[in-house]
Amino acid sequence: MNLNSETRNGYTISSDMKKVWNIQMKMVVKLIDVCNKYNLKVWADGGTLLGTVRDHGYIPWDDDIDMVMLRNDYNKLLEVAPSEFQEPFFFQNVYTDKKYPRGHSQLRYNGTAAIIPFDVNCEFNQSIFIDIFVYDVLPKDKEVLLQAMRKAEFFRGMLYQDTYGKFPLITHPKAAIKYLLSKAYVAFNGYIKVYNRFQRYYTDYKTQMSNVVSCPMFGFKFVFDIQRKKEWYADTIFMPFEDIQMPVPIGYDEILRNQYGDYMTPVKAPSLHGGVIFDTERPYTEVLKDIKSGKIDIKKYLNE
Repeated sequence: MNLNSETRNGYTISSDMKKVWNIQMKMVVKLIDVCNKYNLKVWADGGTLLGTVRDHGYIPWDDDIDMVMLRNDYNKLLEVAPSEFQEPFFFQNVYTDKKYPRGHSQLRYNGTAAIIPFDVNCEFNQSIFIDIFVYDVLPKDKEVLLQAMRKAEFFRGMLYQDTYGKFPLITHPKAAIKYLLSKAYVAFNGYIKVYNRFQRYYTDYKTQMSNVVSCPMFGFKFVFDIQRKKEWYADTIFMPFEDIQMPVPIGYDEILRNQYGDYMTPVKAPSLHGGVIFDTERPYTEVLKDIKSGKIDIKKYLNE
C-alpha cells in the first residue's frame, strides 16, 4: 500500500492513517489465509463491504475493517486461532484476554495502539485491530427472539458493568448499586461463565428457525430493521480492495441496499468508535501511560 497522503472523494487521508490501514491490511490478509487453510468462509461486512463494492478500497473516512462469519465457521476459527495467529498477531476474545466483554473477536497487531476513549481504563489488549463479527440464524418466532435478546442483554450488561462501570457512591447511588451487584455476581460466577450464558441466549433457541441471519449483539434495531437472508451468504466472490482481493458474500447488492439504501452515493458518516488514538510505532501500554499522565489529551478525541 502507498503510504503517502492522498485525497479521495474530496476527503484527505493522512500518511498516518495510511500507516494504520497498512497494518490492518496485514491482518486481513492473515485472516483470509487462515480461513482458506481450513475452508472457512469469511466476508467483508459493514463499511468494509461498502468500500469494497463502491470504492474498491477503504471508504476515505473509515478507520477500521469489518469482517463477518457465520456461527459454525466462526466457532471453528476460534478452535484454530491460538496456534494460527502468532506474534505480532493476537486473536482476541474473552477466552484469550481477561475482561474483554464484546460478543465478537478482534484480531490485533501487537506493538501498536488503537485506543478508544471509553476503553482507557480497561485491562485488555488495545493494539490496532480488525473486527470479526459472527452472524447467527434467527428463530422464526419474533417473540422468542425478543425474549432471548432481553435475557442476553441482561447478562452482557453485567459484563459491561464489571469492565466499564465505575460510579461514585454518593453522586450516582443507583448506578453504583447496579455496578456493585454486577461486580459481585461476576466475581462469584466467573467472567467466562457469565459470558457463555450471555452467548447461549443468542445461539440456543430450541425452536423452528428462519432463513434470516443477523448479529443480535448489534441490538434490537439492527436485528429487527435489517433482515439478511441466509442465502445471501451461500457463496463467495472476490473484488478488489486496495491491493488485495477481498471476499464478499454473493448477495452483496441485497445486503448493501438493505442496510444503506442507495449505497453508491457516498455519504460521510462518523466513526462508530469515536476518535481513536492510533499509534503504529508504540505499544498501547506506552500510549495509555501518556494518556493517564496527561501528555495526550483524551478530551479532544471524545467528540470526534
